[in-house]
Amino acid sequence: MTKASNKQLLDRERMDQFINKKLSPFITLLRELVDYGVDLLNRCSERGGSLADLIIIGHFFKHALTMLDAVEIQLSRGAVFAAGVSARSMLESYIYLEWLLTADTEKRARQFYVWHLRQKRLWARRAIKGTLENAHFQKHLDTLSTFNNPINRAKTEVEAKKQEADITRILTNRNNKSINEDFDKLKKKHDVAWYSPHGPNSIADMATRLDLDSEYEFFYTQFSDITHAGAFEKHIKFDGEAVIFEPIRIPESIDTLLTVVASLTFRVFRLIIKKYLTDELNTFTHNYITQWRGRFLTIPKVVIKDIKTGNPQQANPVDGG
Repeated sequence: MTKASNKQLLDRERMDQFINKKLSPFITLLRELVDYGVDLLNRCSERGGSLADLIIIGHFFKHALTMLDAVEIQLSRGAVFAAGVSARSMLESYIYLEWLLTADTEKRARQFYVWHLRQKRLWARRAIKGTLENAHFQKHLDTLSTFNNPINRAKTEVEAKKQEADITRILTNRNNKSINEDFDKLKKKHDVAWYSPHGPNSIADMATRLDLDSEYEFFYTQFSDITHAGAFEKHIKFDGEAVIFEPIRIPESIDTLLTVVASLTFRVFRLIIKKYLTDELNTFTHNYITQWRGRFLTIPKVVIKDIKTGNPQQANPVDGG
Protein backbone atom coordinates (compact mmCIF):
# COMPACT_ATOMS: atom_id res chain seq x y z
CA MET A 1 0.00 0.00 0.00
CA THR A 2 1.42 3.42 -1.00
CA LYS A 3 1.78 6.45 1.23
CA ALA A 4 -0.89 8.18 -0.88
CA SER A 5 -3.39 5.40 -0.24
CA ASN A 6 -2.45 5.46 3.44
CA LYS A 7 -3.38 9.14 3.49
CA GLN A 8 -6.76 8.31 1.96
CA LEU A 9 -7.41 5.99 4.89
CA LEU A 10 -6.06 8.26 7.63
CA ASP A 11 -5.17 11.89 7.02
CA ARG A 12 -4.90 13.38 10.49
CA GLU A 13 -3.68 16.78 9.35
CA ARG A 14 -6.46 17.37 6.81
CA MET A 15 -9.12 16.25 9.30
CA ASP A 16 -7.72 18.50 12.04
CA GLN A 17 -7.76 21.46 9.64
CA PHE A 18 -11.36 20.80 8.62
CA ILE A 19 -12.61 20.43 12.21
CA ASN A 20 -10.74 23.53 13.41
CA LYS A 21 -11.93 25.65 10.49
CA LYS A 22 -15.56 24.55 10.22
CA LEU A 23 -16.68 22.99 13.49
CA SER A 24 -14.55 24.41 16.28
CA PRO A 25 -17.37 26.43 17.94
CA PHE A 26 -19.49 23.29 18.29
CA ILE A 27 -16.65 21.22 19.73
CA THR A 28 -16.05 24.07 22.16
CA LEU A 29 -19.71 23.81 23.18
CA LEU A 30 -19.16 20.21 24.28
CA ARG A 31 -16.06 21.25 26.21
CA GLU A 32 -18.03 23.95 28.01
CA LEU A 33 -20.71 21.40 28.88
CA VAL A 34 -18.07 19.06 30.31
CA ASP A 35 -16.74 21.87 32.50
CA TYR A 36 -20.24 22.79 33.66
CA GLY A 37 -20.96 19.13 34.41
CA VAL A 38 -17.77 18.77 36.45
CA ASP A 39 -18.84 21.75 38.54
CA LEU A 40 -22.27 20.16 39.04
CA LEU A 41 -20.63 16.89 40.08
CA ASN A 42 -18.52 18.60 42.70
CA ARG A 43 -21.48 20.52 44.09
CA CYS A 44 -23.78 17.48 44.10
CA SER A 45 -21.21 15.44 45.98
CA GLU A 46 -21.65 17.85 48.89
CA ARG A 47 -25.45 17.35 48.95
CA GLY A 48 -25.95 13.59 48.78
CA GLY A 49 -25.13 11.15 51.56
CA SER A 50 -27.10 7.97 50.96
CA LEU A 51 -26.12 4.87 49.00
CA ALA A 52 -28.51 5.94 46.25
CA ASP A 53 -26.86 9.36 46.07
CA LEU A 54 -23.44 7.75 45.75
CA ILE A 55 -24.58 5.56 42.88
CA ILE A 56 -26.51 8.30 41.08
CA ILE A 57 -23.88 11.01 41.46
CA GLY A 58 -20.62 9.15 41.81
CA HIS A 59 -21.31 6.38 39.35
CA PHE A 60 -23.94 7.07 36.69
CA PHE A 61 -23.69 10.87 36.49
CA LYS A 62 -19.89 10.74 36.57
CA HIS A 63 -19.96 8.02 33.91
CA ALA A 64 -22.14 10.19 31.65
CA LEU A 65 -19.67 13.06 32.09
CA THR A 66 -16.74 10.78 31.34
CA MET A 67 -18.38 9.68 28.10
CA LEU A 68 -19.21 13.29 27.18
CA ASP A 69 -15.55 14.18 27.69
CA ALA A 70 -14.54 11.23 25.49
CA VAL A 71 -16.93 12.32 22.72
CA GLU A 72 -15.48 15.85 22.81
CA ILE A 73 -11.94 14.50 22.49
CA GLN A 74 -12.86 12.15 19.63
CA LEU A 75 -14.88 14.71 17.66
CA SER A 76 -12.16 17.32 18.06
CA ARG A 77 -9.93 15.00 16.00
CA GLY A 78 -12.58 13.93 13.52
CA ALA A 79 -13.04 10.41 14.93
CA VAL A 80 -16.81 10.60 14.47
CA PHE A 81 -17.46 6.91 13.86
CA ALA A 82 -15.50 5.84 16.96
CA ALA A 83 -17.29 8.47 19.07
CA GLY A 84 -20.50 6.48 18.58
CA VAL A 85 -19.25 3.99 21.18
CA SER A 86 -18.90 6.68 23.85
CA ALA A 87 -22.23 8.22 22.79
CA ARG A 88 -23.96 4.85 23.24
CA SER A 89 -22.53 4.50 26.74
CA MET A 90 -23.66 8.02 27.58
CA LEU A 91 -27.17 7.28 26.31
CA GLU A 92 -27.25 4.14 28.44
CA SER A 93 -26.26 6.16 31.50
CA TYR A 94 -29.05 8.62 30.80
CA ILE A 95 -31.64 5.84 30.53
CA TYR A 96 -30.38 4.33 33.79
CA LEU A 97 -30.55 7.70 35.54
CA GLU A 98 -34.14 8.12 34.37
CA TRP A 99 -34.94 4.65 35.69
CA LEU A 100 -33.32 5.31 39.06
CA LEU A 101 -34.96 8.69 39.58
CA THR A 102 -38.46 7.90 38.29
CA ALA A 103 -39.56 5.72 41.24
CA ASP A 104 -38.25 3.47 44.04
CA THR A 105 -34.90 5.24 43.87
CA GLU A 106 -33.40 3.77 47.03
CA LYS A 107 -34.38 0.20 46.15
CA ARG A 108 -33.24 0.42 42.54
CA ALA A 109 -29.91 1.94 43.57
CA ARG A 110 -29.41 -0.84 46.11
CA GLN A 111 -30.14 -3.41 43.40
CA PHE A 112 -27.25 -1.97 41.43
CA TYR A 113 -25.02 -2.06 44.52
CA VAL A 114 -25.89 -5.69 45.29
CA TRP A 115 -25.36 -6.67 41.65
CA HIS A 116 -21.95 -4.94 41.71
CA LEU A 117 -20.92 -6.80 44.87
CA ARG A 118 -21.99 -10.09 43.32
CA GLN A 119 -19.74 -9.39 40.32
CA LYS A 120 -16.82 -8.70 42.64
CA ARG A 121 -17.51 -11.88 44.60
CA LEU A 122 -17.64 -13.86 41.35
CA TRP A 123 -14.10 -12.78 40.51
CA ALA A 124 -12.91 -13.56 44.03
CA ARG A 125 -14.38 -17.07 43.87
CA ARG A 126 -12.67 -17.71 40.56
CA ALA A 127 -9.37 -17.67 42.44
CA ILE A 128 -10.51 -20.01 45.23
CA LYS A 129 -9.96 -23.73 44.72
CA GLY A 130 -12.99 -25.91 45.22
CA THR A 131 -15.56 -23.36 44.06
CA LEU A 132 -17.66 -23.87 40.93
CA GLU A 133 -16.47 -20.50 39.72
CA ASN A 134 -12.86 -21.65 39.98
CA ALA A 135 -13.58 -24.89 38.15
CA HIS A 136 -15.22 -23.03 35.27
CA PHE A 137 -12.44 -20.45 35.09
CA GLN A 138 -9.39 -22.63 35.73
CA LYS A 139 -8.32 -22.95 32.09
CA HIS A 140 -8.11 -19.17 31.89
CA LEU A 141 -6.16 -18.91 35.13
CA ASP A 142 -3.65 -21.41 33.78
CA THR A 143 -2.73 -18.97 31.02
CA LEU A 144 -1.78 -16.22 33.48
CA SER A 145 1.87 -16.09 34.50
CA THR A 146 0.93 -15.00 38.03
CA PHE A 147 -0.92 -18.26 38.62
CA ASN A 148 1.97 -20.36 37.33
CA ASN A 149 3.91 -19.33 40.41
CA PRO A 150 2.75 -21.40 43.44
CA ILE A 151 3.64 -18.62 45.89
CA ASN A 152 1.68 -15.99 43.95
CA ARG A 153 -1.22 -18.39 43.48
CA ALA A 154 -1.41 -19.12 47.23
CA LYS A 155 -1.18 -15.42 48.12
CA THR A 156 -3.92 -14.52 45.64
CA GLU A 157 -6.17 -17.26 47.02
CA VAL A 158 -5.76 -15.99 50.59
CA GLU A 159 -6.72 -12.48 49.48
CA ALA A 160 -9.64 -13.83 47.44
CA LYS A 161 -11.00 -15.80 50.40
CA LYS A 162 -10.93 -12.71 52.58
CA GLN A 163 -12.67 -10.64 49.91
CA GLU A 164 -15.27 -13.35 49.32
CA ALA A 165 -16.06 -13.54 53.03
CA ASP A 166 -16.29 -9.75 53.40
CA ILE A 167 -18.61 -9.41 50.40
CA THR A 168 -20.82 -12.31 51.49
CA ARG A 169 -21.18 -10.67 54.89
CA ILE A 170 -22.39 -7.46 53.25
CA LEU A 171 -24.71 -9.27 50.83
CA THR A 172 -26.42 -11.14 53.65
CA ASN A 173 -26.97 -8.21 56.01
CA ARG A 174 -30.49 -6.97 56.63
CA ASN A 175 -30.27 -4.22 53.99
CA ASN A 176 -29.18 -6.45 51.13
CA LYS A 177 -30.34 -9.97 51.96
CA SER A 178 -33.70 -9.96 50.16
CA ILE A 179 -32.28 -8.36 47.01
CA ASN A 180 -29.38 -10.81 46.99
CA GLU A 181 -31.87 -13.67 47.24
CA ASP A 182 -33.81 -12.22 44.30
CA PHE A 183 -30.66 -12.43 42.19
CA ASP A 184 -30.08 -16.00 43.38
CA LYS A 185 -33.59 -17.01 42.26
CA LEU A 186 -33.18 -15.45 38.81
CA LYS A 187 -29.63 -16.60 38.17
CA LYS A 188 -29.06 -19.23 35.50
CA LYS A 189 -25.57 -19.51 34.07
CA HIS A 190 -24.89 -15.85 34.85
CA ASP A 191 -26.52 -13.17 36.94
CA VAL A 192 -29.30 -11.18 35.32
CA ALA A 193 -28.83 -7.44 34.75
CA TRP A 194 -28.85 -5.23 37.82
CA TYR A 195 -32.29 -3.81 37.03
CA SER A 196 -34.04 -7.12 36.26
CA PRO A 197 -35.41 -8.21 39.69
CA HIS A 198 -39.00 -6.91 39.76
CA GLY A 199 -38.14 -4.68 36.79
CA PRO A 200 -37.44 -4.63 33.05
CA ASN A 201 -35.86 -7.62 31.35
CA SER A 202 -33.67 -5.52 29.02
CA ILE A 203 -32.63 -1.96 28.38
CA ALA A 204 -35.12 -1.92 25.49
CA ASP A 205 -37.88 -2.84 27.93
CA MET A 206 -36.64 -0.15 30.29
CA ALA A 207 -36.73 2.44 27.51
CA THR A 208 -40.32 1.44 26.72
CA ARG A 209 -41.37 1.78 30.36
CA LEU A 210 -39.79 5.24 30.45
CA ASP A 211 -41.38 6.31 27.16
CA LEU A 212 -37.93 6.54 25.55
CA ASP A 213 -38.67 4.19 22.65
CA SER A 214 -37.69 6.75 20.03
CA GLU A 215 -34.32 7.43 21.64
CA TYR A 216 -33.68 3.72 21.86
CA GLU A 217 -34.73 2.85 18.31
CA PHE A 218 -33.11 5.79 16.54
CA PHE A 219 -29.85 6.12 18.41
CA TYR A 220 -29.11 3.26 20.80
CA THR A 221 -29.44 0.59 18.11
CA GLN A 222 -27.27 2.57 15.67
CA PHE A 223 -24.58 3.16 18.26
CA SER A 224 -24.77 -0.52 19.21
CA ASP A 225 -23.95 -1.48 15.62
CA ILE A 226 -20.74 0.52 15.97
CA THR A 227 -19.95 -0.89 19.40
CA HIS A 228 -20.41 -4.49 18.26
CA ALA A 229 -18.61 -4.09 14.92
CA GLY A 230 -21.80 -4.46 12.91
CA ALA A 231 -21.85 -1.19 10.93
CA PHE A 232 -20.62 -2.71 7.64
CA GLU A 233 -21.49 0.26 5.41
CA LYS A 234 -19.50 2.62 7.62
CA HIS A 235 -16.35 0.79 6.54
CA ILE A 236 -17.00 -0.26 2.95
CA LYS A 237 -18.72 1.51 0.05
CA PHE A 238 -19.37 0.63 -3.60
CA ASP A 239 -19.23 3.32 -6.29
CA GLY A 240 -20.38 1.08 -9.15
CA GLU A 241 -16.81 0.38 -10.26
CA ALA A 242 -14.85 -0.63 -7.21
CA VAL A 243 -14.94 -1.48 -3.54
CA ILE A 244 -13.79 1.49 -1.46
CA PHE A 245 -12.61 1.50 2.14
CA GLU A 246 -14.01 4.46 4.02
CA PRO A 247 -11.44 6.71 5.75
CA ILE A 248 -10.84 5.85 9.40
CA ARG A 249 -11.64 9.43 10.34
CA ILE A 250 -14.47 11.04 8.43
CA PRO A 251 -16.75 13.88 9.54
CA GLU A 252 -19.90 12.38 8.05
CA SER A 253 -22.79 12.54 10.56
CA ILE A 254 -20.82 14.69 12.98
CA ASP A 255 -23.78 17.08 13.04
CA THR A 256 -26.11 14.27 14.13
CA LEU A 257 -23.73 13.06 16.82
CA LEU A 258 -23.14 16.57 18.15
CA THR A 259 -26.89 17.20 18.30
CA VAL A 260 -27.67 13.89 20.01
CA VAL A 261 -24.89 14.21 22.58
CA ALA A 262 -25.66 17.84 23.40
CA SER A 263 -29.36 16.99 23.80
CA LEU A 264 -28.50 14.06 26.06
CA THR A 265 -26.25 16.30 28.12
CA PHE A 266 -28.99 18.84 28.72
CA ARG A 267 -31.36 16.04 29.78
CA VAL A 268 -28.84 14.54 32.18
CA PHE A 269 -28.05 17.92 33.71
CA ARG A 270 -31.74 18.69 34.22
CA LEU A 271 -32.29 15.33 35.95
CA ILE A 272 -29.42 15.92 38.34
CA ILE A 273 -30.27 19.56 39.01
CA LYS A 274 -33.92 18.77 39.76
CA LYS A 275 -32.83 16.07 42.20
CA TYR A 276 -29.93 17.76 43.99
CA LEU A 277 -29.56 21.43 43.05
CA THR A 278 -33.00 22.94 42.56
CA ASP A 279 -31.57 26.41 43.26
CA GLU A 280 -29.39 25.95 40.14
CA LEU A 281 -32.36 25.44 37.78
CA ASN A 282 -32.74 29.13 36.90
CA THR A 283 -29.01 29.46 36.20
CA PHE A 284 -29.05 26.33 34.05
CA THR A 285 -32.03 27.61 32.06
CA HIS A 286 -30.35 30.99 31.63
CA ASN A 287 -27.11 29.37 30.42
CA TYR A 288 -29.03 27.20 28.00
CA ILE A 289 -30.89 30.16 26.48
CA THR A 290 -28.02 32.65 26.37
CA GLN A 291 -24.91 30.50 25.88
CA TRP A 292 -25.76 27.08 24.49
CA ARG A 293 -29.05 26.95 22.57
CA GLY A 294 -27.93 29.13 19.67
CA ARG A 295 -24.92 26.94 18.92
CA PHE A 296 -26.84 23.74 19.62
CA LEU A 297 -29.53 24.66 17.06
CA THR A 298 -27.15 25.80 14.32
CA ILE A 299 -24.77 22.86 14.04
CA PRO A 300 -23.93 22.68 10.32
CA LYS A 301 -24.60 19.55 8.31
CA VAL A 302 -21.53 17.90 6.81
CA VAL A 303 -21.98 16.16 3.46
CA ILE A 304 -19.39 13.86 1.90
CA LYS A 305 -19.14 14.82 -1.76
CA ASP A 306 -16.40 12.47 -2.95
CA ILE A 307 -16.86 8.81 -2.03
CA LYS A 308 -13.35 7.91 -3.17
CA THR A 309 -11.49 10.45 -1.03
CA GLY A 310 -13.96 11.22 1.71
CA ASN A 311 -13.61 14.95 1.03
CA PRO A 312 -16.08 16.71 3.33
CA GLN A 313 -18.14 19.75 2.50
CA GLN A 314 -19.96 21.99 4.91
CA ALA A 315 -23.57 22.57 3.95
CA ASN A 316 -25.71 25.36 5.31
CA PRO A 317 -26.37 25.10 9.04
CA VAL A 318 -29.42 23.01 9.83
CA ASP A 319 -31.89 23.22 12.67
CA GLY A 320 -30.73 20.73 15.26
CA GLY A 321 -33.86 20.93 17.40
